[in-house]
Amino acid sequence: MNDRDSRKDRRVNRTRRQLRDALMELILERGYNAVTIEDITERADLGRTTFYLHFRDKEELLVESLEAIAEELKAQVAQLTEREGAEGEAWFNPVAIAFHHVEENRDLYRIILQGEGSNKAASRVREIIEEAAPELFERHMGGRAGGAPDVPGELAAGYFAAALMGFIMLWLEKELPYSGEEAAELFLKLFFEGAAGALKLGGRE
Repeated sequence: MNDRDSRKDRRVNRTRRQLRDALMELILERGYNAVTIEDITERADLGRTTFYLHFRDKEELLVESLEAIAEELKAQVAQLTEREGAEGEAWFNPVAIAFHHVEENRDLYRIILQGEGSNKAASRVREIIEEAAPELFERHMGGRAGGAPDVPGELAAGYFAAALMGFIMLWLEKELPYSGEEAAELFLKLFFEGAAGALKLGGRE
């Protein structure tokens, strides 16, 4: 790639970033449905023509914004893999990484998951979490199982994904006063110990 193409790519990326940032700010201020293309371009200090050079509508812009968030999470997981490889052990709870990532974007996640964004965007958020869950599950277990499992791994990972999704939605919607790391610890305690163990309930007769 020559210098001219490189400058063009940087300019395109910068423009798309401006539009994404403008949309995120406006969603948090007004809610998705109230935001117009004119609002976005005015906030980004760009023209409507520029907007339509890059996106068909605000839904496409929103979905790209979510994809950018997903890529950030994937990058953090990749960094974990590299550090594990270099040091020979896990340096940080991978589930806590996911919760910390949601915490950094909690207002956006909460608004979209509550249905204020487009259905496509809400579905994509769920897919992002569900796609990440099996790998987080495998990394957290880290080969610690003792003997043959009673439940197939695929089902266990799917159950983990559903539980993780439900816990994240509860954490965000109820605005529970826990940091990402604290929420991760509570989730893992509930998941791996079960409600009876976490709540110190007696076993059933």
